[in-house]
Amino acid sequence: MTRFLSRAARPLAAAFLALALEVTNLSPVAAADAGPSPIALRSATAQPAVPGVNADIQLLHHTMLGVSGRPVPATTLLLTPKGAPPAGGWPIVGWEHGTTTPGQRTCAPSQTPELDGGLTRDGFKSDYSWQISQFIDAGYAVVAPDLEGLGPDATTPYPYYSLSSLARSLVAGVVAARAAEPSLSERWAVVGHSDGGHGVLGVEALAKEATGLAFAGTVASAPYVAIEAHAARFEADAKTASDEAAAHQGLMMQQFQGALMATGLKVTQPSFDEASIMGPDLAETLPRFRSLCSVAAIGTIDAAVKAKGRAFEGLNADWGSQPQMHAFLAANDPAVMPDYTLHQPLLIVQGNADPFVLEALQTRFADRLKASGARLTYKVYDGADHFSIIRRANADVLDFLRQQFAR
Repeated sequence: MTRFLSRAARPLAAAFLALALEVTNLSPVAAADAGPSPIALRSATAQPAVPGVNADIQLLHHTMLGVSGRPVPATTLLLTPKGAPPAGGWPIVGWEHGTTTPGQRTCAPSQTPELDGGLTRDGFKSDYSWQISQFIDAGYAVVAPDLEGLGPDATTPYPYYSLSSLARSLVAGVVAARAAEPSLSERWAVVGHSDGGHGVLGVEALAKEATGLAFAGTVASAPYVAIEAHAARFEADAKTASDEAAAHQGLMMQQFQGALMATGLKVTQPSFDEASIMGPDLAETLPRFRSLCSVAAIGTIDAAVKAKGRAFEGLNADWGSQPQMHAFLAANDPAVMPDYTLHQPLLIVQGNADPFVLEALQTRFADRLKASGARLTYKVYDGADHFSIIRRANADVLDFLRQQFAR
């Protein structure tokens, strides 16, 4: 996908919130009211060393509260620095990966040497293991969940884009890690990239489920938000493109947004009919799309769009207004969730050359957060794209974490 993605880089209201909670039951605030998660550590197994990561690594087998409202099996990687912990224990960085798959459980960090669910293996260097090494070298333990529905123990589907599921995967992983390793501190912060960046934006509302621990703050790197707005922007790019390659790219990226959201919604709402938001060409790709890791999954849509060009029958113009989809986005996309804000310190980092999460839409979200009173630091990095943002923002991320853990 490196080669494919480098081509990509080329050139409502309170009433509706009530509907969202009724239809999806996925609001993190509403979910938090349900009580503490039934988290139980079942076992921990030693994992092989990861090149460049100077840590002891364990795979934790535990339970978490799933989107069904029942406990489900989950797995989480725990990486701790070698040597003696500092007084008070190793501070914890809960780290969440981006989109590694729409629904294939083997595309999980614990199942790949680079800790990225196959992105590097399939040709798209993620820098995830490098980022984790930076946290280890700074003296932090890293808790990296595979996420609900992903990993070797998963028995239920992956509820893609569910904010409560993403957040609870981290909360459960941190609680399980503390049960497995007494050298961990009670202080924790979260860092996520792309859809993981979206996921960490839901953690603060559920952090109290990590009983007895002190939540310190959030780092979101190119968080995947404003989904409907992204689809509309890509559609506009396709319509105004001056050449077929650019038109194809915009159309493909528009379809990709809808395919991901349809996949996530279908898991939480089996009654959802994809045909209510899309034409037959896109609908026909979904079974295979959901069975693959990200690189091949997006390639499936790319090939389908190429085969039909501008005649491709994909997302309906009003796809986001279909009641179930509209409610799903309102309950899970912080950029459109009514009254969404955070109270603990938050850092968002974004590249202005990112072809997947667009800087203009991220800046609009950041402005909305600031207006809500969020304690946000927002930084844009010139020339950084969707993955190079990890290295470009590293010093600022480490400085932010250092400040929060020092409070």
